[in-house]
Amino acid sequence: MKKRHVLIVLLLLLLLGIGAFLFFRQYQSQTRQAAAERTAAAEQAEAARRKTEAEAAAAEAARLAAEQARLAADAAQAAEAERARLAAEAEAARLAAEAARAAEEAERARAAKDAAEREANARLAAELRAKEAAETEAARLAALAKLAAAEKARLEQEAADREAARLAAEKAQREKEAALARIKPALIGRSILPSDYKRREHYYLQVDLLNTAAIAKAEAEKAALQAK
Repeated sequence: MKKRHVLIVLLLLLLLGIGAFLFFRQYQSQTRQAAAERTAAAEQAEAARRKTEAEAAAAEAARLAAEQARLAADAAQAAEAERARLAAEAEAARLAAEAARAAEEAERARAAKDAAEREANARLAAELRAKEAAETEAARLAALAKLAAAEKARLEQEAADREAARLAAEKAQREKEAALARIKPALIGRSILPSDYKRREHYYLQVDLLNTAAIAKAEAEKAALQAK
């Protein structure tokens, strides 16, 4: 009985040992599986994390590449704009220089033209002044000649007039003297005999009055002739 109980106990212990061993193996298997699963999950998570990080890094790299490309494009565009600006400024400076040279050439041409016109005008004015001076001098000489001729004619006319006046005065004087010579008072002579005393006084008085009147008339006629 005791052996049976011992055997049973041993059997139970054996069964318990086998069970424990199986349980332990199962536990170890489950533990290893769980660890493997955890490791796999961790690895998957790590892989996912790495993939995410790789994707994020790739995205960041792409972003950085795009940013660098954008910056490079902006820099290239800015450089191109700067080159275009510099080229435009250089072209504007060239055009301004050409315009300045053209303006300077035009100004020199205009100044030369103005100088030539002024010289031509001055020469023409000098010629006109010389011509006007010559015409004025000719007119002055002609006027002087005309005045001299007129003065000569006037002097000759005055001399002729004086000579004619002198001759006329001489002629008038001769005629006046002849006329004066012809004017004589018609005096009445006394023909009464001295013996006729009464008639003689009256007659003499009458004769004296008549003779005085005749003398006064002759003197008046002479004075009138002399006054002419």
